[in-house]
Amino acid sequence: MKKLSWLLVCSLGLFTSKAHAFDTSLRGFIALDALNFEKISGEKASSVMGIGVLDLKVFAQKDDMGVAIKMDLDGKLDKRYNIFEEAYVTYRGIPDTKLMLGKGVVRFQNLHWGAVVNSYQDGGTVISTENSFRKFSRKAFMAASYGSEKMGFINQITVWGDSSEINTSSDNGAPETTMSSGKISGYKTSDVTAFDTKKQIGFANKLDLFFNKHLKMNLSGIYYKNRLITRPTYGVDVGLNYESDKMEIWMDALWGVTSKLPYESFTTYKKYEYFMQLGMEYFLTEKWSVLSNNEYLLVNDQQYTYDATASDNFTKVSGNLNRSHTYKIELAAKYKFHESAFVTLGALYENKRTTSNGVKDLDYIRNVYNPNTEAYKLLSSVSFWF
Repeated sequence: MKKLSWLLVCSLGLFTSKAHAFDTSLRGFIALDALNFEKISGEKASSVMGIGVLDLKVFAQKDDMGVAIKMDLDGKLDKRYNIFEEAYVTYRGIPDTKLMLGKGVVRFQNLHWGAVVNSYQDGGTVISTENSFRKFSRKAFMAASYGSEKMGFINQITVWGDSSEINTSSDNGAPETTMSSGKISGYKTSDVTAFDTKKQIGFANKLDLFFNKHLKMNLSGIYYKNRLITRPTYGVDVGLNYESDKMEIWMDALWGVTSKLPYESFTTYKKYEYFMQLGMEYFLTEKWSVLSNNEYLLVNDQQYTYDATASDNFTKVSGNLNRSHTYKIELAAKYKFHESAFVTLGALYENKRTTSNGVKDLDYIRNVYNPNTEAYKLLSSVSFWF
């Protein structure tokens, strides 16, 4: 992987030295929250104005080689290199085949924006969810796809790993830790430009089936293993999209099992997740459309604390079994100024119920935000593609 990364750098240097020969384009998306009104049960209502989404993507093409760089300008930019959500090279010199190498999104889920906010798989929630199967972005990857819409299918295989790794001892043994009062209080991590397969390895396969110009289906699977933990992460996703001049319908179902180390977000000994999404946009006129999006999420989380042992493994010590049911209902109306600018007016209702070791209606559960609550949101936003 390291040799392949050096080849990527050398190739970029060769082509960028003749930048005038590139066909380049700049694309971006910005969503401005003109006025949001949120109310979470047990908390004061609030109004918010600001930038919802701000993404910028640069493409450059020369013959069969291409480069894409996407900057996530509304994300957390305090972390080094975090501004670059995607940075990869493509090669299309083989008929109906595309090769990709770099940093970006692992193609797995049938990700689709909701009506008012994005989906649970992309962080779209008011009361917060505990699902670990979110968009697999900012990953170091190498991918190959074959097929086309004309052929009726596109299959993409991806080998990937995290672009941040935990530091280990000089012999790649036990993880480096920080101590407080004789106990582990943190784990040292570092950003890397490419993942090391001796430490971790991930695979993903996404098969898109095109039945006709309106109907598309995806069947996908993913697997990831970190050598510091004995349990792998794996999941399957099934999605469906129908699009015509009058309407668009999207469906998605995901099932997955996650095991994460203590230093990772949404850490867990083992977590089972079930996700379902059903949405529709109906075009009333060329300018006006109405949208509905509904999502359900079930998370069974075997939540344990961890100890790092001299044998380099993390072992569970004690914890709870938390079971969360969360659902979201969205309704919205959209007005298009033209194809690249529109205004959205909408409302959202969200409800979350969590039991811990079979106990219901608890006001507090460790590491579970808003365990038993509901929320409302009214939104008006202005969005631009450019």
